[in-house]
Amino acid sequence: GAIIGYDEVSRLAALNRPPIQLRTGCFCNPGACQEALSLCDDDVTEQHASGHVCGDRRGIVNGKPTGAIRASFGKDSIWEDMDALASFIEKVFVSRRHVSLQTQQLNSGANQSDNEPLVIASLFVFPIKSCAAMRVRRWPINRCTGKLAFDREFALVDSSGAAMRLHSYPKMSQIESKIDLEHSIMIVSAPGHTNLVLSLDKTSGTAFGVSDTPRDVEVCGALCKGSVWGGPEASKWFSSVLGIRCWLARHYERVDPRKQSGTGHTGKDSYSNEAALLVVSQRSISLLNSIIFSQGWGKQVDSRHFRPNIVISSMPSYGNDDYQQDSVNENYYPDRIHPEDFWVKIVISCEGTDLELSAIGKCARCQMVDIDPTSGMKGNTLRALAQYRRERGKINFGTFFAGIENESINDGNIWVAEGCAVKPVRMEF
Repeated sequence: GAIIGYDEVSRLAALNRPPIQLRTGCFCNPGACQEALSLCDDDVTEQHASGHVCGDRRGIVNGKPTGAIRASFGKDSIWEDMDALASFIEKVFVSRRHVSLQTQQLNSGANQSDNEPLVIASLFVFPIKSCAAMRVRRWPINRCTGKLAFDREFALVDSSGAAMRLHSYPKMSQIESKIDLEHSIMIVSAPGHTNLVLSLDKTSGTAFGVSDTPRDVEVCGALCKGSVWGGPEASKWFSSVLGIRCWLARHYERVDPRKQSGTGHTGKDSYSNEAALLVVSQRSISLLNSIIFSQGWGKQVDSRHFRPNIVISSMPSYGNDDYQQDSVNENYYPDRIHPEDFWVKIVISCEGTDLELSAIGKCARCQMVDIDPTSGMKGNTLRALAQYRRERGKINFGTFFAGIENESINDGNIWVAEGCAVKPVRMEF
């Protein structure tokens, strides 16, 4: 078994049919909670130092639980209520069949997909974290970090100093950003508003509303730094679009002039979560859509629901990011169903240059995947993923990659493009 955070249990219980309401956390009794969870004083201190506070959604910190789950029954409760809770726990958190099936598949024989040609089907940059994607046909990427130029380099910050997230502010899906590399500007647009044009030049100083003094920015519980960008004009524009006071932050970094790339920044830092580059395969998206369709859970999804930087598909699917029904079934080997799970490295060949990227880990998903990136409406994506993508208390979909640090590789940008060949290196079973 594995520890499952109370935040995940509560989130999935709310998605259940019928919905189940649970109380989670320490129930206003941190001392009893500490004793019940067998946490020592150092554990509690460490959790607090990491940013965990009462009322947040961090059910696990450094592999240890921060709270518990309570299901309350009263005089009006009936047996069916208990039955619904037990059925939910068994359906979502007991995965005996999944383990058995995966073991059977791992031992089933040779790999059928070793020679399948793969390409970059779609390439996305997210200049402002949690806002709309900018699809690009060709774009610079840092060789050492694997970060696409300007990806998640900006964030919208609320009055409490926290980076705003799409699942809390669905209107962020309507904010589109376009990066003009030639003129070093970012053009931001939203329905019903005139375009906002911002300079990307870090040497422009306060003339463009740039603050040299970095501020604290909390991103998913982690404390980062950010410079105010665009000044009061940008703050007023974004506040008007979202209906809440906020300001635009640009990730603060100490720039080393010796390592600056042609785009005017090192490309090492951003407001990305775990790694610089998120990769998903079209095959994984197709399987998820087949489950959504079979369960009658409404509208199918496309790659933008998962906010990837690179979508990889087989050669015939190149250039089409729409849903295509693959002939995926349980008789396929696991690396045919979710191939990116089994890649330890990928090599992208583009314009006569090879870019080598190393897998960092799987991407744990939250309710953000439920938000339709075009309309801001909520769907059932996380609920569908929970049926077959839970692993050690997380719902995983997609894989993080980063560049390979090597003294022989120059710290600079090269170009990748849609249609570039991708050669994965798979883990050995």
